[in-house]
Amino acid sequence: MQSLYSLLGIARIAVRERMQYRFDFFMTLFATLMFSSLYYMLWKAIYAHSADETMPWNQLITYIMIGQAVNFARWSPADRAPVYGLSTRLRSGDLALDLIRPIGFGWRRFLEAAGFFAVEMLWVNIPCLLLFVFALGIDPPAGGSAAFGYIFALLVAFLVAYSINSIVMMLSFWTTNAQGLQIAKTAVVGLLAGTVIPFEFFPHWLQTVATLLPFQSLAYIPLSVYTGRVAGADMLRLLGQQLVWAAVMLGVSRYLWSLATRRIVIYGG
Repeated sequence: MQSLYSLLGIARIAVRERMQYRFDFFMTLFATLMFSSLYYMLWKAIYAHSADETMPWNQLITYIMIGQAVNFARWSPADRAPVYGLSTRLRSGDLALDLIRPIGFGWRRFLEAAGFFAVEMLWVNIPCLLLFVFALGIDPPAGGSAAFGYIFALLVAFLVAYSINSIVMMLSFWTTNAQGLQIAKTAVVGLLAGTVIPFEFFPHWLQTVATLLPFQSLAYIPLSVYTGRVAGADMLRLLGQQLVWAAVMLGVSRYLWSLATRRIVIYGG
């Protein structure tokens, strides 16, 4: 129980830390609403001049708007703070303090990330979601199983998002600066997660590639479950695929950490 209390304490500290930077999240909220409006108008114009509707309009716009409201591929404080924080501590040598703490390095990073995303959920995701539902008439989940499946998929999506960021963190031990890696990751994930463009609109070859990568777990799978594009056995298969990717990516992150610890050289007294 004492260990559990300590772990929860780390998450609470992370929440309080990010709550001190509320302006960051207000700006993220503003940017999300602005880009969501642009995507809404863009897709409305596309459908107004297209005879072939790959997805029904209500389903498509629900997919796009829900994907913007809850977006693990977003360039946001919750996404970049853990990565940049570790990169800074690595260059300054403060990482040595993290290594001698009684709670493992990996657990600390995970709980801090969970706290950051919890604040983003409070300040960005929920307000956007409510606004889209009431202002744009976005459809609710396709059914009870879709609602529960979507919530489960979001939880696994967080694990995948954390593991991808964790891999970027570990690579910073070799580069000592994670900014370039983080920007490249955001660009790749922004396309291949399926947040802005559903996979059904991709060329066949790109759709095949995207379904073989872990990034679909961040957006395409949860949103496909929400909108009812997958249900029953197909939904369970995709959720299982999400879990496999989460385990694989966490395993890769753990392996890179074991390699990174051999490279740590810290000077000072």
